[in-house]
Amino acid sequence: MPSVLIIEDELPNVLRLEKMLRQLDSSMMVVDRLQTVQDSIIWFQGHAQPDLIFMDIRLTDGLSFEIFNHVEITAPVVFITAYDEYALKAFEVNGIDYLLKPLDADKLSKSLKKAAPKDRHTNDLLLQTLRELQTREISYRNRFLVFYRDTYVLVMTSEIAYFSSENKTTFLHTFDNKRYVIEQTLENLEKELDPDVFFRASRQYIISLKSIHKIHLFFNSQLKIELSPAEGEAITLSREKSSQLKKWLNQFPSNKL
Repeated sequence: MPSVLIIEDELPNVLRLEKMLRQLDSSMMVVDRLQTVQDSIIWFQGHAQPDLIFMDIRLTDGLSFEIFNHVEITAPVVFITAYDEYALKAFEVNGIDYLLKPLDADKLSKSLKKAAPKDRHTNDLLLQTLRELQTREISYRNRFLVFYRDTYVLVMTSEIAYFSSENKTTFLHTFDNKRYVIEQTLENLEKELDPDVFFRASRQYIISLKSIHKIHLFFNSQLKIELSPAEGEAITLSREKSSQLKKWLNQFPSNKL
C-alpha cells in the first residue's frame, strides 16, 4: 500500500488531490497532511519517509524548499504550484515532477508513473535541460502597439493598470484612465507579462501590482479588490485566487529567489 504525504496549505486543494489520487489508485494511503514549512520539518524529524510526497511550493510561512535545508528527504517529490518560476529548483531537490494548478488527472497519473524507481533516471536529463533554459535571459513584453481612432499608439507596460475581457474582447486600461482594444486574449497575455508585476485575478482580469487600491476581506475567505483607476465595482476573487493573491503580494520578486 503506497504511502503519500501531502504538504499543502489550502484545504480545498488537499481534498481535490486526495480525491484524484483515490480515483487513480485506490490503494494509496495518505499518511498525513501538513500546512507549513515548520510543521513539515518537525514531521520529517519524527517519521519514516513516505513512498511519495506531494508538495506545494508557497506555504503559509515561506517556500517549501526551506524544508530541504533542515532535513534530508529521500522520497520522490511531486511539486504542485500555481507558479512556474521554480521548476529548476524543484528538480534539484529530489523532485520528480512539477505540476501547475489547477491539477489535471492525466498529468497527475503520469507523475505517479514517474515515481517508480525505473523512471527516475530521466530526471538527470530533465534537470540538465532546465538548467540550460534558465541560462537564457527571460524577457517579457514591455510595450503594446494599439490602434485608436485611425492612429497607432505605443503603450508601455509601465503605463498599464490592468487588462479586462468582456464579450470576447480584450481591453487594455492605463493609469491615466484610457482604454484600448487589443488583439491578445488574457490567456496569451498571462504568458507574455512579467509575473512579478501582473497577476491573473480572474477569468476577466489581469491586474498590475500598482493598480491595487484597496483589498477587502469578503465572505468565505474571499477577497474584493478596488482598482485604480476604478473599474466599476470591486473585483471579487475566488477563494483559490484570493489565497494566491496574498502569496503573490507577500513574495520576493522571482529574480531574487
